[in-house]
Amino acid sequence: MKEHKAPFGLTPGAAEILRAEASLSEEEYSYVHLSPEWHAELLDPAGWTSVLETFAHTMKLSVALSDPEGRLLGICHNPQPVWSLAHSGAEKFGDTGCPFCLLPAGQRCSAVQDALRTDGVAMVQDQAGLTHVAVPLSLGGQHLGTLLAGQVFSHYPEPLPLQRLARARHVSPQRLWAAAIRQVPIARTTLQLYAKLLMALGQGFLGQRYSAILQRKLAQTSQRYRLFFDGVKDYALLTVDPAGRITSWNSGAQRLFGYREGEIMGQDACRLSAADGVPAEGLQQPMSEADKSGWVEWEGWRVRNDGTRFLGTSVLASLGHGETREYGVLIRDVTELRRSAQELQQAQKMEGIGVLAGGIAHDFNNLLTGVMGSLTLIKGNLSPDDSSYSIIEIAERSSVRAAELVAQLLAYAGKGKFAISRFDLSMLIAEMLPLIAASIPKTVRLELALKPDLPWIEADASQIRQIVMNLIINGAEAIGAEGGTVQVATGLVGEGSDLFMQVKDSGSGMSETTKAQIFDPFFSTKFTGRGLGLAAVSGIVRSHRGALQVDSIPGQGTTFTVSFPTVPAGVQKPAAAPSSKAPRGTGTILIADDESSLTALAEVILKQSGYSVLLAANGQEAVDIFRQNAAGITAVLLDMTMPVMGGQAAFALIREIRPGVPIILSTGYSETFAREELGDAVVGFIQKPYGAAQLLKSIQDAIQQAG
Repeated sequence: MKEHKAPFGLTPGAAEILRAEASLSEEEYSYVHLSPEWHAELLDPAGWTSVLETFAHTMKLSVALSDPEGRLLGICHNPQPVWSLAHSGAEKFGDTGCPFCLLPAGQRCSAVQDALRTDGVAMVQDQAGLTHVAVPLSLGGQHLGTLLAGQVFSHYPEPLPLQRLARARHVSPQRLWAAAIRQVPIARTTLQLYAKLLMALGQGFLGQRYSAILQRKLAQTSQRYRLFFDGVKDYALLTVDPAGRITSWNSGAQRLFGYREGEIMGQDACRLSAADGVPAEGLQQPMSEADKSGWVEWEGWRVRNDGTRFLGTSVLASLGHGETREYGVLIRDVTELRRSAQELQQAQKMEGIGVLAGGIAHDFNNLLTGVMGSLTLIKGNLSPDDSSYSIIEIAERSSVRAAELVAQLLAYAGKGKFAISRFDLSMLIAEMLPLIAASIPKTVRLELALKPDLPWIEADASQIRQIVMNLIINGAEAIGAEGGTVQVATGLVGEGSDLFMQVKDSGSGMSETTKAQIFDPFFSTKFTGRGLGLAAVSGIVRSHRGALQVDSIPGQGTTFTVSFPTVPAGVQKPAAAPSSKAPRGTGTILIADDESSLTALAEVILKQSGYSVLLAANGQEAVDIFRQNAAGITAVLLDMTMPVMGGQAAFALIREIRPGVPIILSTGYSETFAREELGDAVVGFIQKPYGAAQLLKSIQDAIQQAG
């Protein structure tokens, strides 16, 4: 049990308000008259500084107080890097109706109006991808203003919107991007939770400030106490006597615990923490500490009337003296807040490892492209009878195996190579049954509940097969020699916007420690285990905009549930087989890539096929060379990831100079990922590593399509 100096922002004088909560009915404060002087005092920015600064730096958000029109009252606390940098580039950027947005001139933010209209949380995302929320502040049915919080990304920042913003705001794109990638994204669901907490804290603090005014100016203290409690109505508030018996009980306590006032009055407060497996928690120790220091705060498990449990933060304050002494108790449910914090930490860890894996895969793909392309050229000039021919084939096979490992790294990073099609997931699993049956022990019984006639999913079928095999084999291995069942089911999530596949085993289950590590690369509970395993599964799911959930209890088995967005069912069209020969060509090809061995190889391949070649080591060089030779360049081979200026920025600038020029993107990431980055304007694409025939075919196809 730990003592603090300011739980939930309460002052020692607010302890009396805890005690008086039960004395008023809802009808006694339906409307509050606020004079202009009181209104100004309630929203005095200096008075809000401490609570806003604390919230801003604790939650890593920017926070500010505004009037009902959205104008700031005071400063923006803890402004975020991208927002601050964008505002430094020009003095005025038009009226957006919100100082937290980076909207273009003429567009208005509706967050404040929406929050006041709905009396709830309003969330807005601007053109840069920055997200913020607005929550209302009200007393007695009157809206006094809002609290704004955010200036954060809800997902990893996107380069192209930031580049547009940099041009509009006259700031350096490189500085803006560097600022963006330093900001840790906060998921929209997590930001929603933070917003609800901010609304509760803001209302509580507003109620506290109003109570302070009433303590100075109002004669009837009962009205003062009740107005404060209007600000903390989402908390359980009760009082107990020195023996621990409950003497008052507010509506928030009834909502949280499920007891009506008549049921709980006079009962021992231990009833709120006594349940199977949870020892009854008496209040004698916190009472003793509160008598010495005024109040204490602690966290522990609580139990509702229906037997369900929740994690609660409790504050106990000493009220009065002698025979009239009581203790006020404030309890808040923090179960979801703690769970969200753990999920956010896990997501950030996975994102960090994914970025590392993607970076390694990118560099390795560049090297493999040079190796495989060179082997292709050498092999093409050798007779099969040549003694070196078989050695070249061995090197080619080794390169292919290396490329497969890179593909696993990219799958984990969520940027793998995909052959996207639409298909029936239940049918795909059914077609895999012979392979699945041969891959699991005879002691494991496979039970299927594959729902027919479901909507289809849009995905890479081979990647989905990898997920199915991995999860089923993992489940079978968890069962052990004694035998058991692996259940595989498909169906719709909720009203049908998503489709799920569930793999449930009757194995040994996992501890929380093991469960926290299963998606780490190369983690295995088997002595001989190695590889990416579930880490690759997690990456594939993320790259398909799916969700992955794990439920496991030691001794009771594990359930993996994977869900994907659905598309309408239809008839799958087989892809046309690509041509195996690429014709010779003419013209000038601009190659932009930071890997010198790769550009040298591509230059040899293209020159042997009749093309002229210009070389650039980064995006900026590519733009400069293209500007000087725009009319004479036939096509551009553009790497996505380069120093100085990346492929996305170079792509946009080259298209501004000559909109119709064929551009072939060259990257180790998937075509889907590339097109998401640059949109439908991309003409050509080639996946690293590639050979000579692939390179020539990609360039010829892009030129023909543009022509």
